[in-house]
Amino acid sequence: MATSVLFGSTMGLFDDLADLRWRYKAALPVVAALPYVALGSTARTTISLFGGSVNLGGAFLLVLVPVMVTVVTNSYNQLGGLNGLEAGSGLIVLCGLAVVSSDWTLLGFPIIVLAVLSYLNFTGRAFMGNVGSFSVGLTLAVASIIENLKVMLLISMTPFIVNSILILYSNYIIRKRAATLVDDTGKLYAGEVRSLRTLLLRYRRMTEQETVITLYAIVLFFVIIAALIERL
Repeated sequence: MATSVLFGSTMGLFDDLADLRWRYKAALPVVAALPYVALGSTARTTISLFGGSVNLGGAFLLVLVPVMVTVVTNSYNQLGGLNGLEAGSGLIVLCGLAVVSSDWTLLGFPIIVLAVLSYLNFTGRAFMGNVGSFSVGLTLAVASIIENLKVMLLISMTPFIVNSILILYSNYIIRKRAATLVDDTGKLYAGEVRSLRTLLLRYRRMTEQETVITLYAIVLFFVIIAALIERL
């Protein structure tokens, strides 16, 4: 896991410096998944759901792992733009994985680091950048694979995936980017729906912190649903 996260953080740093286009950025997590694919010959190759399991064999490492890492990392990276949103939402999902797996040895240190970063990010004292978002996204993806919680992670990532679908639709179909505006009272609002954030702000004006906390609540809801399904 550490090798993949290190690869991801390095590529995130490169992206921060070079400001890559999304068409290239989207493929970077595939490269970060290669260390796990190469070293994961003894990894679990099954998907468990509702008490049953499906063994994917070699297709697990060659197909599912790169696809899952790419989807999770890119969708996580796109839900940001407000103080505390990226770090805090990732912390909620990571804590959910830790509670269900009961493996605090593997996830304890990342949770502590992300908790500190969430506080600094929420208060505007630190910013994650692509280094942080790529690292956290890869940590979520690889940890869920190691702990055999792949389905739980994908359900937990529903808000992130919905946000990415809205953004991709806006950017490449109607070619209008998400816009968050500020009124005279300092509250955020949006005239059109172009992302999950603008979907909320289209119907209710909120401060930045209120918006972030609302998005936290949405992520937490799906994490709880995912944990209940995982326990079935």
